[in-house]
Amino acid sequence: MIPLLAAALLPTVPPAPPIESNRQALLRWVMSPVLCHGGERVVAERVVRAADPQAAMVSSGMPALTPVAIDFRIDAAGRPLSITPVRAGWRAYGEDVVPALAAARFAAGVERARCTVTFTPHVEPLATAPVAELIAYAATTPNMPREMWAKLLPAGADCSDPEPEVLLRAFPSFKSLPAQPGYVSTTMVGYDIAANGKPVRPHPIVASGSPALDAAALTAVSRSRFERGARHGCAFRYWKGATPLAAPPAPEEASVRPADATCPLTHEYERKPVLRYPAAYNRRTIEGWAIIAFDVASWGQTGNIRVLASEPSTDFAEAATQMVRGVTMPPSPHGYTGCIERVFYRIRKPGERPNAADPLPPVLY
Repeated sequence: MIPLLAAALLPTVPPAPPIESNRQALLRWVMSPVLCHGGERVVAERVVRAADPQAAMVSSGMPALTPVAIDFRIDAAGRPLSITPVRAGWRAYGEDVVPALAAARFAAGVERARCTVTFTPHVEPLATAPVAELIAYAATTPNMPREMWAKLLPAGADCSDPEPEVLLRAFPSFKSLPAQPGYVSTTMVGYDIAANGKPVRPHPIVASGSPALDAAALTAVSRSRFERGARHGCAFRYWKGATPLAAPPAPEEASVRPADATCPLTHEYERKPVLRYPAAYNRRTIEGWAIIAFDVASWGQTGNIRVLASEPSTDFAEAATQMVRGVTMPPSPHGYTGCIERVFYRIRKPGERPNAADPLPPVLY
C-alpha cells in the first residue's frame, strides 16, 4: 500500500477547458512527480530532463483514456531502468509514453529502487493548448491544421498567404550541436522580411530547451534570403533528431544458463528468427536487450518461454518473446531444456558493419 505521504505528493491534473463536440483537440500526457520508496520513506525525485511523450491530434468526442502507471528503478547516473508498465498491453495514443520515460533523466546519486510515476492523458482544444506542446507536435507532423498556425503567429501576419519564394534557406550545423540521446528538440523562430528580402528581427517563438540549438536557429534564419517584398509574422521551425541511447550492459549467458541445461550453446534454427525493432524505440533511437529462456520439443517447436531480464524496459522483452515463439529448431530425439537467447536491439549507423559477436544481427527498422 502506498504511504500517505506518497498519496499527498501525487498531482491533480486540472480539468481541460470545455471542448466543442467533434472538433480537433490536442492530447498530451501529463507526468506526475516521481516517487521512490526507500524503507519507510518516500522521496520525490528531482527531474533533470522530463519525459516528453509524443502528443496526438484527436477528436474532442473521443472516449476517455486510462492513465499509464509505471514502475521502474533509477541507477546512480540518474537513468531510469527496468521500466515496467503496471498494466501490460497496447496503450491507445500512448505507445511513446514508456520510451519517453526511458529517455528522461533524474538527479545522479545512489541507486533508487521501487520508483513509480503516472502519465495522465489531457485533452484540450487547439485554441487553449500550450504553444510549446503545439510546437512539439508540429516537429513530427508535416502539415499542421490552420487553427494551429493561427495560434503560433502574430495578429496581422501576412507571410503565409501566399508564402514568399525562398532563395536561400539556411540550416544549423546539426552535427556540431550537443547529442540528444533518445529525444528530439524543436525550436521555432519568428521573423519579418524587409523589402530587400532579408530577414529582420529574428526572435524565438518557443525555445527548445537546448541553448545551442536555439542560438544556431536564430543565426540560420538571419542567413536565409527571400524574394523582394516586405512581410510580417513569418516563422520557421528547426529540430535536431535523437541520437542513439545505448542500453546498459547485458549479463553474459554463462551467468544465467541453468546448470542442468541440455540445450547446445550454439542454436541451429530451422525457421530462423526475425528481429523486429519496437517501433516507438526505433523512432527515438533507444537501444535495448532481452534475455529469453525457453525449451524445445522433440519436433523443434519452442515452449515454456520466459523472460529472465530486459533493459531498459519490458517492451524489449515482449518483442524478443514474440521472436522466440516464432522460431523452430531441427527435430531431435528428446528435445532440449534450458535454452538461452540474448536478443540485442542496436541502432546500426549508415555504413556500419554488423558486430560478429552478436548472437543476432542488429537491425534498424
